[in-house]
Amino acid sequence: MKLTVQERDRRHKAVRKMMEEKDLSILVVASNAMWTGHVRYLSNYPPHFGYSYVVFPREGAPTIFVFSGIQERVAAQRWISDARQSSNYPADIVKRIKELDHNGKQIGLVGVENISFTIYEYLKKELPTVTFVNANKEIFDLRMVKSAEEQALARECARITDGLYKRVKEVAKVGMSEFDIYAEMDYFMRKQGVETAFNLIGTGKYPVAPFLAPSGRVLQEGESLIVELTPRFEGYYTQLTVVTPLAEPTPKMKEFLDVGVAAQQMGVALLKPGNKASDVANVMKAYIEKAGYAYPYRGGHSMGHDLDEPPAIVPQDETVLQPGMTIVIHPCVMDKNGDGVFIGDTYLVTETGAEPLNHTPLK
Repeated sequence: MKLTVQERDRRHKAVRKMMEEKDLSILVVASNAMWTGHVRYLSNYPPHFGYSYVVFPREGAPTIFVFSGIQERVAAQRWISDARQSSNYPADIVKRIKELDHNGKQIGLVGVENISFTIYEYLKKELPTVTFVNANKEIFDLRMVKSAEEQALARECARITDGLYKRVKEVAKVGMSEFDIYAEMDYFMRKQGVETAFNLIGTGKYPVAPFLAPSGRVLQEGESLIVELTPRFEGYYTQLTVVTPLAEPTPKMKEFLDVGVAAQQMGVALLKPGNKASDVANVMKAYIEKAGYAYPYRGGHSMGHDLDEPPAIVPQDETVLQPGMTIVIHPCVMDKNGDGVFIGDTYLVTETGAEPLNHTPLK
């Protein structure tokens, strides 16, 4: 199951249409090895180390610049055959732009957080007739709505994620360290063809949120395990966050889970076209706070080539939901002592509502 050249052509056509509407002659697109999405969207190449850049003209063939000769060969096998190793990104990007129709034109910058001050200053100095504009939002708007091919990959990724959690439940027991559980997770994912993952883990009596990475901490009697599972399969992330008590849950844990699941389902019920991301966040926040708890974190976010994409499920995000968005809904319930739960799974927004991509019960 891989993206096809038809998907490449669909994307490139949509991007060039946007460029024509915004009067952009060229895009300079930047990504790094953690946030690969913008470059991957155009090239189907995931930067493996450092940074990668694409020069994408409205007319003509695009060029991708990568860190090493090895990665040049890898990138050339994807969607952009003109792959070039670069040890001087600013000079090589400018050289390529000068080969294109750029004088007096507008150039869109995409992934501006990965375009350093040095690169930007060099672009301005060497291309004095060019006007540079931030085109981040325009590309994110295209990436938000997933095609049928992308949706199929998201479904497969979610299936793998459900299997990953099943494996966690099989192996997790008192006396195991977080490293032990993490090792079982890594083995399972690689056997399923997962490229990489951003998995989080935490343990304790009421582990309200997972830590960034596993530790040597050992699970004790009466404790619970929380995992946030976010694998990437063929370029697409989905996410599943589950709290697992290793014994009969306490009344307090049952209360946390009841409130969290009820709030999450209220949010999911509003995950339909025409509603706003803020609508989903506000209904969960109101329910959790009415129950006497705090709602301290974001209620979710979109996912795709990056594990965190707009829109965000927060009260301030007025993005209107559209069919084709893939969104994780993960409310947090926290009491005044800092105990609580953090749970969620991934959905596809359809014409009529939300299609669950995961099938793991959250309690």
